[in-house]
Amino acid sequence: MTAVEVKALTIPRLSRRVRAVVLTVHIVMSVGWLGLDGALVALEVTGLSTVHPAVRTGIAAATGVIACWVLVPVVFFALVSGLVLALFTSWGLVRYWWVLAKCGLAAVLTVTGLLFLLPALPQILGGGGAPVGMPTLIGRSGALVLLLSATGLSVVKPWGKTPHGREVLRKRPPRPGQQK
Repeated sequence: MTAVEVKALTIPRLSRRVRAVVLTVHIVMSVGWLGLDGALVALEVTGLSTVHPAVRTGIAAATGVIACWVLVPVVFFALVSGLVLALFTSWGLVRYWWVLAKCGLAAVLTVTGLLFLLPALPQILGGGGAPVGMPTLIGRSGALVLLLSATGLSVVKPWGKTPHGREVLRKRPPRPGQQK
């Protein structure tokens, strides 16, 4: 049996200008996701606390429009820009624990969001709006907490490097004038 030499995959880095654009898009879309989720929670609370059927109908219609036509594209661009930053910058996708945690949170939020949205999609697209209810409020409130946690991870950047990240750092040649 012969050994096969596997050459490390070299991923090109983004230029400074492109990185700044992608980072700006990522921050704007992520903050938008957080704000939209907060607005949907506020609409749910209002819908659950009103006794007026017309208000509930209006809130259901507004929630459906926001969830389908605004939130979905915002989430998509937040996810894509986050993956581009993770894959094509020095942060890497698997070099830091906080990046992995944010990716995990984004995946959980996206999958659960779609699981909430897809069953109501025919009703929403038919003009009936998104149903207002306690399970939806609890789900959206949980999503809001996870989005706030992801924001905190982006700011604090806890836990350091993963074992892969430490290995990459160990194998990197020293910079000129730096001891290894």
